Amino acid sequence: MRKAAAISVFLLALAPSAYLAFCFRSMPHLGFYHDDAIYWTCAKSLAQGNGYRIASLPGEPYQTKYPPLYPALLASIWKFNPNFPANLPAATLLAWLLFPAYLAMLWLFLRQYGFAGRRALILLVAAALSPVAVVFSFSLMPELLFGVLLLASLWLAERAMSESEYAWLSLLAGICAALAYLTKSAAAPLLVSVPVCFALRRQFRAAGLFVAGMLPAVIGWQWWASQHSSPDWDPVTLYYTNYLGFQFYNVTFRDLPLVIWHNLDGFLIGAGKLLTFDVPYGSMHLERLVSVGAIIGAVRLARRTSRLQYPFAALGISVLLLIWHYTPDQRFVFPLYPLLLAGLWTELENICRMLRLSWRKPALPDRAAALAGAGVVTAFAAFVVFTTTFGLFRFLPGLFEAYRTDLETRRPAYAWVAANTPTAASVFAYDDPLLYLYTGRKSLSVPVPPKLEYHADEPGIDLLLDTIPAFATEHRLSYALITPSDFYRDLHARGARRELNAFAPSHPVFQSSGAAIYALPVPAHTVASAR
Repeated sequence: MRKAAAISVFLLALAPSAYLAFCFRSMPHLGFYHDDAIYWTCAKSLAQGNGYRIASLPGEPYQTKYPPLYPALLASIWKFNPNFPANLPAATLLAWLLFPAYLAMLWLFLRQYGFAGRRALILLVAAALSPVAVVFSFSLMPELLFGVLLLASLWLAERAMSESEYAWLSLLAGICAALAYLTKSAAAPLLVSVPVCFALRRQFRAAGLFVAGMLPAVIGWQWWASQHSSPDWDPVTLYYTNYLGFQFYNVTFRDLPLVIWHNLDGFLIGAGKLLTFDVPYGSMHLERLVSVGAIIGAVRLARRTSRLQYPFAALGISVLLLIWHYTPDQRFVFPLYPLLLAGLWTELENICRMLRLSWRKPALPDRAAALAGAGVVTAFAAFVVFTTTFGLFRFLPGLFEAYRTDLETRRPAYAWVAANTPTAASVFAYDDPLLYLYTGRKSLSVPVPPKLEYHADEPGIDLLLDTIPAFATEHRLSYALITPSDFYRDLHARGARRELNAFAPSHPVFQSSGAAIYALPVPAHTVASAR
């Protein structure tokens, strides 16, 4: 009866993600992360036999930025149904099926770290109802697949450490780590952290087996990427095709302290948002406090259980996030979510234990302090329940309905491009892979270099936005599609206003409530070469 009740509770916890996935199975929010639409276009290229390329970009360069495993998985959907957007419901189903697999691995992780019975079920339900995880369950992002493979690798490695007679499990752990690396290069720190954990236990054979399982994938992908990478080192090419090159472009040695300090604060805020989803209030102080508590609890959990694989891997991934050229928000911190969740629970249990001890003391101040502390813990729990409920039933439905509305307002512009522009035309568009998917025309956007945001260089950002027409002409783009919501991922309305001002002197060839299309002048060198 207890098992049946636990399974029923778990299935009930899956209901919100399944409902939202069904409601938005046509994926009107495709492009929400930008990367999701890039993955989808790369999958199309693979399915059509054109190689691992970014099909949406002019020239179709090879995709040397994102490893190929997830696009290869998505390519099966394009093979099954090559008609876009009719194939998006099948893609949504594939994305959602990764969610129960992720929760299953989370369950194994919790049991391995000593959580059992009601405690494990509560944490599993909390993960199933996490609004951030729910969004990944109906978006074309590799986070859930990466989470499954990361947890599988660390779970196997921990078993190999604890049961030396099963050292061969470290080879399986290495293979899972290799697959995780071929999903997201964020798994690279495992190549160091896992063997170090084995070496601390003097299990050198297990360390070697793990490296033997993971290293070929790392070498293979890096070799392929180096052989197919573009020789150009302009910011646009680096942004689309070269992680490491874009890192060097944005983060110099002199700027490294600034980046680390900025990213540390972003890390704490991102982890806090991941654990509380306090969208209604966005209290950064609370987010930082929750993150610090979760980290302290994770350290306490590691010391209590002597299980080091996940904590060491989390440390390696965290170091990478601190020096990387993007602020680590909830998406980037998500690989650490299971450990942070378990750490937060551990720290809350420790606080409750201290409150009980204080309550048992006869002195009135001790009891008053215990009562006040209990009130704070209860209020925090109620707050998390409220923000999770608000996120699942108000915020996320409203957000993705807004994306549906925005897409419908852009569809007439996409239809005009498909019907009235040459098939060889290239278009400037903020959501460039979406324009390609809906029109078949190559498209390009201008990235905002993160170094401008790290330095709070508002004049530099404005100058970049003001030169968009010149950028489009330089890259031989024939048209520009401008919408009021452009730059919502970077600068929100301010960026869109600057973009509209940059094109203000021209008259659009098409205009609707949701978009304007401008014909761009043909570069003089293009005309000369044509003659």
